[in-house]
Amino acid sequence: MRTVNRLSKEPMRHVDTAWLRMDRRENLMVINGLLFFDEPMTQDEFKAILTDRLLVQHKRFRQRPIQEGPRYYWEELETLDMDYHLSTLELVPGKQQDEALRQTVSAIVPQPLSADKPLWRFHFLPEYESGCAVLVRVHHSYADGIALISVLDSIADKSVMHSSPAARFKMPERKAKSRSLMHRAQFWAQSTAFYAGFGSLWFFEMMKVTFAKPDSKTAYKRSLSSLKHVGWAPSLDVKEVKQVSKAMGCTVNDVILGCVAGSLRRYLERIGEPVDDVTIRTTVPVNLRPLKDALQLGNQFGLVYLDLPVGEISAERRIRAVRSNMKKLKNGMQAQMSFNVLGMLGYFPHWMENWALNFFASKASAVMTNVPGPSEPVVLMGKKLSKPMFWVPQSGGIGLGVSILSYDKKVEFGFVADAAIVPNPKAMIDDFMEEFSLIKAEMLGAAACVDSMSEV
Repeated sequence: MRTVNRLSKEPMRHVDTAWLRMDRRENLMVINGLLFFDEPMTQDEFKAILTDRLLVQHKRFRQRPIQEGPRYYWEELETLDMDYHLSTLELVPGKQQDEALRQTVSAIVPQPLSADKPLWRFHFLPEYESGCAVLVRVHHSYADGIALISVLDSIADKSVMHSSPAARFKMPERKAKSRSLMHRAQFWAQSTAFYAGFGSLWFFEMMKVTFAKPDSKTAYKRSLSSLKHVGWAPSLDVKEVKQVSKAMGCTVNDVILGCVAGSLRRYLERIGEPVDDVTIRTTVPVNLRPLKDALQLGNQFGLVYLDLPVGEISAERRIRAVRSNMKKLKNGMQAQMSFNVLGMLGYFPHWMENWALNFFASKASAVMTNVPGPSEPVVLMGKKLSKPMFWVPQSGGIGLGVSILSYDKKVEFGFVADAAIVPNPKAMIDDFMEEFSLIKAEMLGAAACVDSMSEV
């Protein structure tokens, strides 16, 4: 083992402390992802990307979390064990390559990262189809999804993040304060009234979440094991998804989440569980910072509870119900409230955070996240990143995770489940693809019919 030389330390933000302490044996707070390249690359070439770009540009990846008394810090290390941080990925033998990769990733996902090192690790697969692949593992305390996409962009041959929908996100601007005493008094009065109103809305959202009943008790609420199954779907053409969303008067996100609701319904029907009046609640991350601040790393997002109308029999009605539920959430303060609560939990003892985590996680059955990546391809060392995929961590007793990523004019869909809840994630992914094909045929067929009638 190499001697560790310490350079410096800096305080960890309390919200990142909260994410650091969420780890459990059955649910690690590690973001796992796969990067597929359409051309071969050697492991030494990829190692050069990490050492010459990632570690040089981003100090956080040279740091490990440490605890001193009640406080947590980022401690910078002078040397890293790169044989640990970049290792060769060996696939499960005797399987077709894609299934071997899926099983290998599923076996690695539940493994904790080494606590005495920076909490990230890459596994390199030198030959995958016509190119190569990399399994990426980064602890959530280091960064959220938007930040990690920005990190990937920052180490690319050239930046393409300007083409991400996240680049259009802006925080509300504050008006400049007047220097006159009268204007200052007016500003103070207006600010006091504003923050009083803000506080009451915050309190209302907190009470609404606290007293909300758990969602429907289904097979998705079983006790968890320490085993995980992952899967990913074929890429969807974002043009086709936009055509469906335009025909329905909703967003691309509404369409995708409506299809997820349909896949959850199909699985319950397949195992013989009732689906009438069933609602599956999910926690959905909401970004709270502009893209220009993403490379500061850390976590700056809130969580909202979204009800998926699994009990609706029609695919169209499920999507429209999702649209309605999302509109209500967008007009509320739930995301900001949950971000503040997570920050406060970072101040409190670990046992209190665990209690709060269990309480709020009991009200949902899944975690869903939608990360807006660039619409142009990322290139590393001249090699095009053809398909990125990731899996969102689940917290508390939640055992389902759905990840949606827009990238290079495609939509990527990933699914991770505790083995005790969904033993075969491929069936769930097939259901999702069938749901989208069904609604696409219905909506685009209806639109074509209207167009032909208008021409008569």
